[in-house]
Amino acid sequence: MKTNLRVKLGVIVATLGLVSAMAVVDAGASATLNGDLTFAAADGAASLNPAMGGSSFDEPFFNSAIPTFMSEAARVSGSNAPSAISLYSPTGSSAGKKGVIAGTYAVGASDVPMGTVVNGVNLDASSLTNANAATTLSSYTQVPVVLGGVGMMYNLPSLTKKFGKYPVILNSTVLADIYDGVTTKWNSAAICKLNPKIVNVKKNKKGKVIHSTCAMPNLPIVPVYRADGSGTTFIFMDYLNQTQGANFKTPAGAEVYPGTSFNQGQVPTTALGGQKNAGVAADVEQTVGGVGYVEYSYILLQHTLPAARIVNAKHQIESLSETSVAADAAAFSSTPPKENANGQVSSFSIVNGTGSGDYPIAGYSWAILRSDWNGIGTVGGVSGLNGEKLVAKFLDWCVQGGTNGGQHVAMEQGYVPLPSYVTTLAEQQVASLTYNNQSLGLN
Repeated sequence: MKTNLRVKLGVIVATLGLVSAMAVVDAGASATLNGDLTFAAADGAASLNPAMGGSSFDEPFFNSAIPTFMSEAARVSGSNAPSAISLYSPTGSSAGKKGVIAGTYAVGASDVPMGTVVNGVNLDASSLTNANAATTLSSYTQVPVVLGGVGMMYNLPSLTKKFGKYPVILNSTVLADIYDGVTTKWNSAAICKLNPKIVNVKKNKKGKVIHSTCAMPNLPIVPVYRADGSGTTFIFMDYLNQTQGANFKTPAGAEVYPGTSFNQGQVPTTALGGQKNAGVAADVEQTVGGVGYVEYSYILLQHTLPAARIVNAKHQIESLSETSVAADAAAFSSTPPKENANGQVSSFSIVNGTGSGDYPIAGYSWAILRSDWNGIGTVGGVSGLNGEKLVAKFLDWCVQGGTNGGQHVAMEQGYVPLPSYVTTLAEQQVASLTYNNQSLGLN
């Protein structure tokens, strides 16, 4: 027996006016960086291996970016370039934040910035105790690194075979009802109404249509969700909250997510919980009737199932693509994300943009690291000025455009290059890093 998921949905994003807008104030924050890949022998970069992990939304990017970064750096700096960086660990957004706090990761990645406050509750309150520098939010710098869309991957082989040129259309009301256990069949009236071209027709001898019926299959819907702490879930639930309004307002005392996981009692009994984006995608692929939310590259590059088209805020039907995600992000250019003096990030939500051509389920992901490594010992297997400079140079390169920059890698992996105003913020964040309160002197 299921319980109402709408209680769970609203707790995530009931207040995304998260913190007051304040300017970035760290030293060097006005600097413009250029992805410099120059390494000297004294930097010791060739033997350094900073561990990075977290958001599975970011896995396709980081695990293509890391070897490309080393290759590009070797082209510039030869044997002085970093050559030992291990691949990224896709442990999930919550684990990424916890890992960087614990020192397991030199860089932890999350689609929900660390310290985000929802309904007056800090999602990372259990880790950010403010008892010491390691657990104080202001000790960290958060850098936007990728922009991507969340697709609704579905498995309806008979439908795809017969109506392949008409991907299923869904809207936020239907999606909310699916994940709430209200809409349970693919041929429900609400889904049929959204898909008028997916019909069986009967014609008379003259070829005139005399009768038509919905051709959506009479199959149970199996919603697939993230069973681990997930920033991808945050983006999806943020979208449902922003579009469904009062239905997703959460009463005081409800469990906070994504700091904790779903459990089976909070979704329909038919639902499946997958680990990481890859697990959700695999569950959908293995389940006829399944539908699940995954980062776009898991559909575009790694799997063969289609993604639903989504009705946006202008009542347009939009496919998930780089163009439609970029359009959604552009709708928020007047309210760019920012980090305040305490390290909290505001205005990072970009779901449900109101522009033409917007795909409405999209978001940024953030690389998180200690702001000053002096005196903190080893973090993620590296330490000291050289370790911090290597990580800073890697992140600087990650946010750069051009054919040799990290955002070109992002584009190849199905992400959308960061808008210029977000690149500016990212560069400012990297430039603000210090060692013993002194600028790292990045170019």
